[in-house]
Amino acid sequence: MKYYRYRPDADAFASVHFEVDVDSMEEHRVLGVHRCDSALLENWIPPIARSLNGDTLAEGDFPSLSNFWRIPIVSQRAWEVLRSLLGRCEALPIIHPTGNRYYIVHIMETIDALDERRSEVARNRTTGRINSIRRYSFVWDRIHGKHIFKLPADSGGEVIVDCRFREAVEQNGLRGLVFTPLPICV
Repeated sequence: MKYYRYRPDADAFASVHFEVDVDSMEEHRVLGVHRCDSALLENWIPPIARSLNGDTLAEGDFPSLSNFWRIPIVSQRAWEVLRSLLGRCEALPIIHPTGNRYYIVHIMETIDALDERRSEVARNRTTGRINSIRRYSFVWDRIHGKHIFKLPADSGGEVIVDCRFREAVEQNGLRGLVFTPLPICV
């Protein structure tokens, strides 16, 4: 099975960002989604997304969140196509600059699946946290049947998707993701 880092194509498709507003702290609230595994939808207030200045790129199904691209944002169509593969995820609505329906995909499943001893990683010398992963090795039974998941922050915080996720994107003509296979240690 092949795995891929979740990566929006910010070079070919429009991106969005959330401005820091002293009163609402929208950017901080949005970024907090990546660190939370409990449901947020019940109390969610849709944040207002802004286009990047001068962004004339086409709208895709997976706009990059410029200030933190690891948080998946999907179009209504992408949500409908991928929903059956997403497992413990919820769609948090945003107010998109086009007026079209887009959602933050809140992945409520952080899986400590990186086999750090067998992976090739670069660590922060001060904190010991993983800065980057050159080659991945997973504890395979932890991710069996998972089509999207996130690694813990101490393991890099990456959002990972599998080949079934990629196939669904490609077969349904969804646009805006780059799929580069993760280098896997054997």
